[in-house]
Amino acid sequence: MLELIPPMSSVLLSWLLLFLLFSGLGIAVLSALGQRLKSNSRWLDSFWLGWALALGLMQVWHIFSPVNETLLLLLALGAALLLAWQHRSLRESLRRLARNKSFLLIFAGLALWMSNRALGAPFAFDTGYRDIQIVMWLDGYPIVPGLGNLFSSYAFNHSVYLYDALLDTSIWSGRSYHIATGLLLLVYLAYALGAAIQVYRSRAAEELRWSRLFPCLTIPFILFQTVRWSGISHFLTDTVVDLIGFLTLIYLLDFLQFWRPDSGKNDYLVFRLAIMILTGFTVKQSFAIYGLATALLAIVIWFRRGGWEASRRPVRTTVLPIAIVGLALLLPWMARGVITSGYVAFPQSIGRFELDWAIPEAEIASRQLKLATNTRIREGDPAIVLASWDWLLPWLGDFVRNVFPTMLPTVITIAALAACLGANWHNPESKTASRLSWWAFAPMALMLVFWFFTAPEDKYVRYIFWGMAALSLSKALLAWHWIAWRRRVAALYLVILLCLAYVVFLVIRHEEYLVPPGANDGFHAYILPTHNEFQARDGLRINVPIGAYQCWHIPLPCSPLPPEGIAARVPGELRHGFRILPQAEAD
Repeated sequence: MLELIPPMSSVLLSWLLLFLLFSGLGIAVLSALGQRLKSNSRWLDSFWLGWALALGLMQVWHIFSPVNETLLLLLALGAALLLAWQHRSLRESLRRLARNKSFLLIFAGLALWMSNRALGAPFAFDTGYRDIQIVMWLDGYPIVPGLGNLFSSYAFNHSVYLYDALLDTSIWSGRSYHIATGLLLLVYLAYALGAAIQVYRSRAAEELRWSRLFPCLTIPFILFQTVRWSGISHFLTDTVVDLIGFLTLIYLLDFLQFWRPDSGKNDYLVFRLAIMILTGFTVKQSFAIYGLATALLAIVIWFRRGGWEASRRPVRTTVLPIAIVGLALLLPWMARGVITSGYVAFPQSIGRFELDWAIPEAEIASRQLKLATNTRIREGDPAIVLASWDWLLPWLGDFVRNVFPTMLPTVITIAALAACLGANWHNPESKTASRLSWWAFAPMALMLVFWFFTAPEDKYVRYIFWGMAALSLSKALLAWHWIAWRRRVAALYLVILLCLAYVVFLVIRHEEYLVPPGANDGFHAYILPTHNEFQARDGLRINVPIGAYQCWHIPLPCSPLPPEGIAARVPGELRHGFRILPQAEAD
């Protein structure tokens, strides 16, 4: 057991330093928005806003230079200066935190648990399939034209990979997956735990923020990620999108409850929501529909409450700043997509540029066809699967068997909505008592419809299912307003405890208790596959794993499936990228 102390301590210390780094950067964003670090929850806002700022800066940096130690040092220096500038607020926050002993005790236990889980080996398929290789390219080279020609999955333009690469330095070189996802999960968990304690201490529903009710029920979902030993040791983008989806709904609830046209004093609620949505666009395309629907709802509410008429200069004070931030985040993101694939939004075929490194359109069509098929029936025949609805019954069976990602939140949602209808039938005044409009469900409902008809795999919408469950339960608690508030809070905690009991059951069932110390400085490592060397017609040499489709840390360039006609754009120079030779030239 003592052998666990050094690796777990290194994880915890790294998470603390990285929290300070991104929170320090977030001070600049908060200051630009006219906010002060007057509460511990604002420090958590500062972390996410600083993380978004770092992603934006890295998108531009990587066009000209690798994501390396130099960039990390520059960001750390900027964060240190900003923290020194706000040292009084930092000291006051630490004093407030020290007084919150119940939070510290529970959070310390959860942090220890997660630091132990972070020691596990990364067994997630996509991490070995593409994620680690993409991070290696980000670490080793400035952005590479036509990288998607080497292997089309390398063209996925997920900005979160830049964050993963930033952490891939020092003692974490080659293994930042042990701390990257875990840090984001732990920071969100701190927010959710603080909200749960505030709900417990509240005395009436009227004094409570809706955004405190919502994250309470997401605590079991976060801990569900830690059931398996490798649960948080990965670079999976879906987990990050889950967190961004939760944060977007939290910020939307604050906007719905508190924003009023009062000369711009609450514009922070608008800007915070806009920044999170724009960041989600760059992290993964699967977030786009939900993000756009949420933005549209916020815009409609803003107009209906008189946001345009209340300000003499609404364009200058609200619209223009959001447009500038949007351009600063999205233009580099689109440019990066064009450089790596020849498309603005790979794997979508829209926005193709006629460049010598553009991925062939046939590859795009094939990839979209496989995605539509595999999300219905894995390894099915597209001509059969997509031609009928025969896939629906097997798909429903998988939906039911995926208890925690889909089935459990669906049951909670149905039960909570039934409770809402029961409250309205028992007391018609309940329809207006909660003030939490049914329109808050609209973005999630629209996302579910789009998901079902395009790529119905649960990993793309786990945050939607749990968001619907948590929001439905929140609305039910507010609807039964004639019942004592403490009893309603007890009902909320009972649901949370039942979900947590299922998480504990899964840990016991898999018999994966504490992760033992591994052979790699206390960490566990995967077994690197053997590989052969494939030589393209122009002499380009590519490493190919033997008997597997995962490159893991095989030296660059590696591709599980080197395409026919692959060639270096400049012979002997990986930096200048890859292209697919035209048929005549290849012959």
